[in-house]
Amino acid sequence: MKKTKEVDSRGKRIAMFALKTVAYFAILIALIYLYEYSGLNSVHFIYNEF
Repeated sequence: MKKTKEVDSRGKRIAMFALKTVAYFAILIALIYLYEYSGLNSVHFIYNEF
């Protein structure tokens, strides 16, 4: 029985790299947006009812 190794083409490797880069960038942007949306740096909400 002969084992064949599947060789990825250069275009497929470039496409996978681009896809992973876009996915990681989207996750990073979503995390930054959620961090800014949560307002961790703003303290004014604590004294809202005083």
